[in-house]
Amino acid sequence: MSRWSSYNVMNPGGQGTSYGDVQMRNKAFCDNSKDQILKIVENLVTKPHLENEPFTIADYGAADGSISMELMTDIISTVRSKCGKNKEIHVMYEDLPQNDFNSLFKRIHGIIPNPRSYLLDHENVYVTSTGTNFYKQCFPSNSVDLALSFTATHWLSKPVYVYDHVYAYFTQNKDEYNAMAKQAADDWVLFLKNRTKELKPGGWGVFAAAGSKDATPEEPACVAFHDQLIAMGTSWKDLFDQGIITKAELQRGTIAACSRSPRELEEPIRDSVELKTMGLKLHEIRLDAIPCSFVSEWRQKLEQGIDDREGVARGITKYFKTPTYNTFYTALSSDRSEEQKLQICELFYKGMEERLLSKHPEDLTPYYYYASTYVQKE
Repeated sequence: MSRWSSYNVMNPGGQGTSYGDVQMRNKAFCDNSKDQILKIVENLVTKPHLENEPFTIADYGAADGSISMELMTDIISTVRSKCGKNKEIHVMYEDLPQNDFNSLFKRIHGIIPNPRSYLLDHENVYVTSTGTNFYKQCFPSNSVDLALSFTATHWLSKPVYVYDHVYAYFTQNKDEYNAMAKQAADDWVLFLKNRTKELKPGGWGVFAAAGSKDATPEEPACVAFHDQLIAMGTSWKDLFDQGIITKAELQRGTIAACSRSPRELEEPIRDSVELKTMGLKLHEIRLDAIPCSFVSEWRQKLEQGIDDREGVARGITKYFKTPTYNTFYTALSSDRSEEQKLQICELFYKGMEERLLSKHPEDLTPYYYYASTYVQKE
């Protein structure tokens, strides 16, 4: 989940503490789209590309750039193989103002050495960044050849608060669920409008994020990180039941995110007259089931005689803590002391870890749903 929380916004960019060090597992989601993205790039540069214009890539919700670093290297190599080694390339990074830009810059310039930065091997590559929310226009109109986003577009512009869960997808209140679905649809169209403004005619957008699967006669509906989110919701509700947090704090602890199915991603695009007028064409929405790396690693250790269930619960909790910490910290009343807030947050994540530990790893969802949307501006 690449929208960096204020849990670590003052990160000095030290090795081992940045977003990429904590959440490098998200690279699997980026790699999932790599082959198709490189085919798109090859097609873009096979057509005549103005010599005096750089090939421009924009990465939205980029965090510290680590997740897409190897992909960017491959994109640059593909462009140069068609346009020559002197072709100018512009890489633009977007994330929220409180993002860990320290680590982004240090990774780009090789101060944090892994993954290896493309700047170390390629000249005439120029990097810029912006702290503008991607629900606004972030870059000049008609300036982007390829717009990318990984594990970010499931984040909403604002939360839809519910009382009975930290994730509105699981609410039993139909009105609240519908409000969340409407917010998600409106935000998705707004995001695409701004990307369409930024894309050059003929430019492509590939936007991949946590997804969900609609119910079928054979299987119920399922959302990415299903069991993990349930454990998180139970832990937050436990704090309320124990009188540790108030009803208002319980409600404010709602994650501003929505993992959507291909149908929920496609319908707002099909229904938007404005997107059609702007020239945005939907090519494909793909839903993939990507193996849960924590469960996979547990199985590998089990083959060696090590049943590391504690490692699974601890690793998943740490993975979720980074992008969600700010939600729960800011849900707590401003009347509470800093020490109180920190203690409650630690209790919350400890509770999540305990609930995950109470489940056998084989009973956890063994894969994550991931939805990738491919669009082009005509």
